[in-house]
Amino acid sequence: MFDLSFQTKDSRSSLKRRMDGRLSRTSSTERESNRETDGKKESDENKENWRLDEYLNDQDSWNDSVISGTLPRRVRKELLAVKLRNRPSQQELEDRNIFPVRSDQERQEIRQQIETKLAKRLSQRPAVEELESRNILKQRNDQTEQEERREIKQRLNRKLNQRPTVDELRDRKILIRFSDYVEVAKAQDYDRRADKPWTRLSASDKAAIRKELNEFKSTEMEVHTSSKHLTRFHRP
Repeated sequence: MFDLSFQTKDSRSSLKRRMDGRLSRTSSTERESNRETDGKKESDENKENWRLDEYLNDQDSWNDSVISGTLPRRVRKELLAVKLRNRPSQQELEDRNIFPVRSDQERQEIRQQIETKLAKRLSQRPAVEELESRNILKQRNDQTEQEERREIKQRLNRKLNQRPTVDELRDRKILIRFSDYVEVAKAQDYDRRADKPWTRLSASDKAAIRKELNEFKSTEMEVHTSSKHLTRFHRP
């Protein structure tokens, strides 16, 4: 009897030690996983802070990211927060007459006016018979629609059968075969804007051009006799 009780006590203590070991191992794994997640979050925040400083320091990359929409999440949030802080209040919008100030009675009157206008427009709308008589709304049934669809299919199949092949298009030089290689060469940077000689004209040059145009219109240009009074002459 004494030996059995001693064995049961030993078995209970060993079971308790095993349970404590398992709990300690699970708690240690949880602590390690928590440390990994915290370290990952901290590294992500450091990356975001580094990218934020990089974007703020480099104006070109900032402009490119704004245009392409590839800003980091934190930068987008900060921009949104700045915009929300700087947006005007309701009172300021009312003072600037952007957000109109109306009472409930005024809103009800405006709504009633809109309802009356809409009801008037709807009452003036033509009926179905009138639209059919004016050939705006066509009378169709399922049989006519199927016949029209069949005719369209036949016409399309006829056109597809009559279209030329790829070899014929290449022989007629309509379909061009491009080369597999592309040659690239460096070009010098130069001003591609066109010359504007009219900007260098003096007042006397402009007056001479207007005089020559008036003489051409009055003597050389052929104009119908009934349209001569419509000819536009320039000021001297």
